[in-house]
Amino acid sequence: MTDSTPAPRSDDEHPVDRVGEATIHRLIDREHDLLVMRADFGPLFAAYLDHVRRWESEPDDLSQTFMRQGLGAAALHLAARPDGETVGFTINVHHPPTNVFLTGDNTECTVVGRVFTKDVKPSEESRIFVQSSRLGAAPIQSVVQVEGLDILQIFEQYWDRSEQATARFVEIDDAHFAMLLALPEADDEWLKGLSRDQALGIVDDELKSLGRRVYKFLCGCNPDRMMELVRGLFEKDPEELFRGDPGVEILCPRCGRRWWLDRAEFDAATDAELDAAADAASGDDPTSPED
Repeated sequence: MTDSTPAPRSDDEHPVDRVGEATIHRLIDREHDLLVMRADFGPLFAAYLDHVRRWESEPDDLSQTFMRQGLGAAALHLAARPDGETVGFTINVHHPPTNVFLTGDNTECTVVGRVFTKDVKPSEESRIFVQSSRLGAAPIQSVVQVEGLDILQIFEQYWDRSEQATARFVEIDDAHFAMLLALPEADDEWLKGLSRDQALGIVDDELKSLGRRVYKFLCGCNPDRMMELVRGLFEKDPEELFRGDPGVEILCPRCGRRWWLDRAEFDAATDAELDAAADAASGDDPTSPED
């Protein structure tokens, strides 16, 4: 397999983001018992646009809005979650029929996503499907009915209906987003009733820092992972995939990057797995030194 935004501050406390990264500042509002997070997602979204234009096509305006809001919301969600958590979101939009896929990893601090607009089966209602997992724990799945096309509001609905917590996601401008999360002593109804300007007043306040997390747009797909994925689907009937050809082009389901899969490499990987299984069944360990 081959292969009107404020100027960023560059002092030590507020480093300028590198291309493809967003630094999320995590703050505590002790007066209102809120976890407040904010970041400039402009460089991260620019990395997404470069990626999708290279491997797929120019996204339409609505798809760009979905991903601009979605990548920001997914990263802010992750910044409110424990270290080591991985989460995937699929937002199935009723009209226009669209799937917005987002996923992130708090171990590597990465986020990635795609928008699917072709061959999406129309649904009777919009829903968000969420799966989160941590090492040593069973995955947690949730499905929530949602309304509207604003991804930030959809994330608010998810937090309210599934996490049983109040969260506000605020679009400061095209690049800057913030999240206000109610802690146990917060007034949930007060937070829900805040206007955008009132919420921005809290975001802009001088709050105590809890540190920061830097998230980058990165899928992590590579030849080995793609081979493993495809073999899991077509190992029993590789001809269904190759149809007599010496290789096929496949797309990463997470980011849309194209990979070339060679039939000879596919067969060699299958043969190696069969040999290893045979050795294990016979009790032979090819890695053990000879007596």
